[in-house]
Amino acid sequence: MSLPRCSRWMAIGVMAAGLTHAPLFAQQAPPPAEQGGDDPHAADEQAAQRQALGFLGYLDQGRFADSYAYTGMLIRAQLDRDAYAAQIEKTRAGVGSLLGRDPIDAAYTTTVPGAPAGQYVVLHYHSNFSGRGEAVETLTLAFAKGYWRVSGYYIK
Repeated sequence: MSLPRCSRWMAIGVMAAGLTHAPLFAQQAPPPAEQGGDDPHAADEQAAQRQALGFLGYLDQGRFADSYAYTGMLIRAQLDRDAYAAQIEKTRAGVGSLLGRDPIDAAYTTTVPGAPAGQYVVLHYHSNFSGRGEAVETLTLAFAKGYWRVSGYYIK
């Protein structure tokens, strides 16, 4: 059963619910970026990207339940590992295998619609899948207790 594109925004994603995060299976964020670059949050964005790629790697391998290790506490409060895996499997249904993925942008922000103030990085990837063709994947990661955690995943 295929979900309409508008409902592919996961219930686990950044929607009307708030976001929280957990330090399970994450890499610790590096120290603040050295001044001198144009983007004062470049180190945060890079750390979030590393976590996002780990998460996406599990999705690409069909290891949906394993990707749960990269999620934050709100997701975990709403969905146990099995329910989460079933939901994300529906979101990725029909896309096929990954043919390529390139970053589009990364944006640090302190506000996300429907979420409490905090530290967030929103990432966009231009992706190409065997069963779907071109798509844009959007991930939102939130920072807490020294770790970046996936709080939302959307594929369009």
